Amino acid sequence: MTHVIRAAALKGYQEVMRDCGVPARPLLADHGLSPEDLADDDALLPMEAVCGLLEASSLAAQCPDLGLRIARHQDLAVLGILGLAIQTAATPAEASKIISRFIFLQGTALRMRAEVPGRLVPDTVAMVLEIDGIAPNRQRQIIELILGMGFQVGRMRDPWAHKVRAVSLPHGLGTAGEPHRRFFGVPVHENQTSAALHMDARDWHVPDPNSHPRFQRLMEDHLERNFPVPAQRLSDRVRAALRPLIGTPQANRADIAHMLAIEPRTLHRQLRAEGTSFQEIKDSARRDLALKHLTETAVTLDQLAGMLGFPEQSALSRACRRWFGTPPGALRRARRADTDTAVRR
Repeated sequence: MTHVIRAAALKGYQEVMRDCGVPARPLLADHGLSPEDLADDDALLPMEAVCGLLEASSLAAQCPDLGLRIARHQDLAVLGILGLAIQTAATPAEASKIISRFIFLQGTALRMRAEVPGRLVPDTVAMVLEIDGIAPNRQRQIIELILGMGFQVGRMRDPWAHKVRAVSLPHGLGTAGEPHRRFFGVPVHENQTSAALHMDARDWHVPDPNSHPRFQRLMEDHLERNFPVPAQRLSDRVRAALRPLIGTPQANRADIAHMLAIEPRTLHRQLRAEGTSFQEIKDSARRDLALKHLTETAVTLDQLAGMLGFPEQSALSRACRRWFGTPPGALRRARRADTDTAVRR
């Protein structure tokens, strides 16, 4: 499946690049896009091209917080009819249900789900963002853009203005983290298993006195009738459920089957019909996380082995040779050398 995203997601991109003193048109052209493509909010752009554009633009402008700078230009209007539906929600819980079900209207690769209760921050509900079909090392800016836009939308709506208590990112910020802390104004946790906004659980079901329940029902009915949720393969559901559990005892077929309300044997049979297996999906998730941490963070190899559920570092080294044809230390050094060369250019 070729994933697409609405051009509205890039609202503000050209203004931010102009402020950075970097021409946007050549970067757009490098990724098969043009300024005219961004003029129509409802135009559908290839997700791979948009993610590549954001990463290349961040590097060209030496702007590690590019996604957040673009998010400052955005509000509920960039979500179109989905934004209108969210505005009608009476509680944060109901808004999360609408977002989780219909986020595909903004981008077919986007997934959001409520983790109740949140595991990282006590007394919170985590709104977890996941992106399908895009390599982890090309997700940083789009993750920050989507989380930043979601954070701004919440801050614009009273009485939800100050419900986010923390933010988690699946990548490191290093010395470039201060703009992120200023943008969110709450703790920003780096190198976590998932990207998420952590909402105050005490207000999760508290109704907005200005909401209109009848209008909300009408909007949800309209979305259900006119925008059916695309069918999702079981392998995609398994991958989404497994990703945040990698490295934990729950990252096994029986527990994932229980989470998805399916018998383990049925899960095995249906995955085989899709041409894959639980172990292949788990191996792929481990590979993606290994690549992300080896190329974007400074976690030690011992720490990474534990995060991925390997019993010892030597098992991680064998897996990296199988995945990438090189040991983990060599992969990390090669990536740093490539980054240093690109920066000098």
